[in-house]
Amino acid sequence: MPDYVRCGACSRPYAVSIPFPHRPMPYAICRVAKIKTAQAGAAKTAHNYRQRETPNADTKRQPLNREYINTAERNYWELATERIQEAGAKVRYDSVRGVEVLLTASPEAFKRQADGSPHDWHGSKWAEANIAFLKDKFGEQNVVSCTLHQDELTPHFHAVVVPLTADGRLSAKDVFNPKTLRALQTEYAEAMKPFGMERGVEHSRAKHEVMRHVYGAQERSRGELATLTKPEPATRLSIEGPSGLDLVNLSKWRADQEARLNAELTRQLAAANERASKAASIAQDSASAKDREKTLARQLASVEGTKMKEIGRRESFEGGFKRAAVLAVQGETLPANVLTYGQQIRSSMQAEAEKHVQQALKAPIRQAGDLTEQLKKLPGYTYREDATTKQGELRHTATGSRFELAELKPGGMSMKEAYDQAVRRTMQHDQEQSKGQSRARGGVSMGG
Repeated sequence: MPDYVRCGACSRPYAVSIPFPHRPMPYAICRVAKIKTAQAGAAKTAHNYRQRETPNADTKRQPLNREYINTAERNYWELATERIQEAGAKVRYDSVRGVEVLLTASPEAFKRQADGSPHDWHGSKWAEANIAFLKDKFGEQNVVSCTLHQDELTPHFHAVVVPLTADGRLSAKDVFNPKTLRALQTEYAEAMKPFGMERGVEHSRAKHEVMRHVYGAQERSRGELATLTKPEPATRLSIEGPSGLDLVNLSKWRADQEARLNAELTRQLAAANERASKAASIAQDSASAKDREKTLARQLASVEGTKMKEIGRRESFEGGFKRAAVLAVQGETLPANVLTYGQQIRSSMQAEAEKHVQQALKAPIRQAGDLTEQLKKLPGYTYREDATTKQGELRHTATGSRFELAELKPGGMSMKEAYDQAVRRTMQHDQEQSKGQSRARGGVSMGG
């Protein structure tokens, strides 16, 4: 609930919502994985529909999982193949037929109920917004499956997308590449903004790699190098004395001994060269691992630096927030910087709300009730009407910003003008459609 304080210029109380301007918001998370073979498609199908044991899933919460498109739980590879055939796209032997898209957020985005149990997110505006994002981004027909998992630690969606381009080609390279993936991350975060989520820190200088893999490679390299560079015990070479028969032909005996010695020396030299080659290769790999370690260390330092700055900002603000909260409870005037920041946030949210209302007015609007139904569907907002004045009000759930419809200006015009324009447009469309139907009926009658 908002705190009620008194304005310094008058005695009338007004409500304010005090946001956390520097508190890190939950991150919107989007990941993709190619489905390259029929076997991979079958494995992902079995995993996502819990057709095989899933150790990290809670069987008691499994009934909360939902499939929104592939309700028959058919094999992903078969679904993708059917969509490709339907689109008439050519398929190469190595074509990627499907891409699994995972959509979720960092755990703090999903608030729990008062008793500590998780919410059921099926049917929520967050779930609806995720499904709408997938269909808008990739094309409704190209999203062949969309599953909400709620039996794991954090709710998340698994969607399977057939990578068809706008001109009907099957190309995962065009639909999912470094450039489009960066855009996908940004666009998804923007779609989740109404739910208080933001984009993660963008790092494009190095690939995702786990530090322990690098350290593990170095440890293996050290062990192998130690073995390969360990001195090999010298093999004693001996010359057998000539027998009585050899004395008859000493030149042949000498040639045989030289051949035997040369063969042994050649064997030892080849073994030494092989060990040296392996040692050089491992040393080179180790150097590459060290380079990767340095790159990752720089990334880690950057992320840690950002993290510490955020923590510092959060702690600093929380101190100010506590003071502002106490002032509000005591009925004292809030600090000017808090009021200014609140006004900035509200102005930003008003501009966003006006865009949403403008979009809602594009639907068929014949009466006020039609607009009300559209406003109730807006993601990230709640709509209510004052029982006494009958005035409508939109509230932004993440920031608490609330707006009477009368103060909104969708498309730069007053709410009344925008509403009247939408009604006229709908009536005109209805009349044109009615005339078309009348002409069609008249044509049929004449033909009889």
